[in-house]
Amino acid sequence: MNDFEKYSRLMILLIGGILGGLLLIIGVFYTLKLFAITLFNIPGFESFFGIMVTIIPYLIFFAGYRYMYKKILLSKGKISKLIAQILMVIGTLLCLSSLVMLSLHFFGVKNEWLALLDEKSYWAIIAQILLLFFTAMATASGDEKEKDWMERS
Repeated sequence: MNDFEKYSRLMILLIGGILGGLLLIIGVFYTLKLFAITLFNIPGFESFFGIMVTIIPYLIFFAGYRYMYKKILLSKGKISKLIAQILMVIGTLLCLSSLVMLSLHFFGVKNEWLALLDEKSYWAIIAQILLLFFTAMATASGDEKEKDWMERS
């Protein structure tokens, strides 16, 4: 086998892998589209889907706060631990209150605050992301500086 055959086989495998990956992605999207069309014809599924779309982001944030809680307990710095705990409590309360208010709006409770929150709900999600980030940053600031890989050996 000469170099031309070796590299042409490699190029064919590379192009085939890319085309196969694209076909796989197209197939997955097409299957999901058919699945969604089928499910939305089931009575009551649209409400279930709406509830899931409302709840799942907040469940992810609660999981993030749970993970950060475990990391805060392992932190060595007292000041950074306190700051991280305060940020985590604020974030958890904001997450819980946003979830309750969006759920109330979803279930049809008419209130001026709930309508305003529904229009501006993306700010609550942005605040969650920033609070998780700053909590992680406060936790990391109390830990010791990692040794360089050259110093480890």
